[in-house]
Amino acid sequence: MWAVIACTSNGSTWAAVKGFGPAAPSQILDGNPILPPVPNLDGKDVRANWNATALAFLGDSVWELYVRRHFFFPPSRLIAYYEGVTSQVRAETQETYYQLLLSGEFITEKERDVLRWGRNAKVNIPPRFKASGKHAETYKHATAMECLAGYLYLTDPQRLHALMSYLGLGGSSST
Repeated sequence: MWAVIACTSNGSTWAAVKGFGPAAPSQILDGNPILPPVPNLDGKDVRANWNATALAFLGDSVWELYVRRHFFFPPSRLIAYYEGVTSQVRAETQETYYQLLLSGEFITEKERDVLRWGRNAKVNIPPRFKASGKHAETYKHATAMECLAGYLYLTDPQRLHALMSYLGLGGSSST
């Protein structure tokens, strides 16, 4: 059984989920935990212990959770949820966000480095890209975005939230 526990101790709020330990104060936004708490990494450096494809694997689910939350309100029909979400989790859309981040000044040099690392990861290009003549670069750019989402989820959840808000995915579609 999993239980979320929120406590206030010495003026700082923290949350815990059984099996994960306490969430760092940086995982609290407006008194609420941001996403599921980050697992205890035992002080391991993320980039030294996980490869870019592993972070993209995690980042894919983080990205989808943000997108689903974005389209969840206002209440709608299931087909509207589905269409909204699928439009945002497609590699082509993620590539657009990738280009936006690289062309602006929102991301840090470290985040640019994580994007490069994710883009250069060895990935298997899905058949739909090969068969349709779409470029493998589109898929690599999407992998880079997912890698950055996974990296920020593990290292700086508040920065992840700021990034997703910058991309228009931090709140509901009605805001």
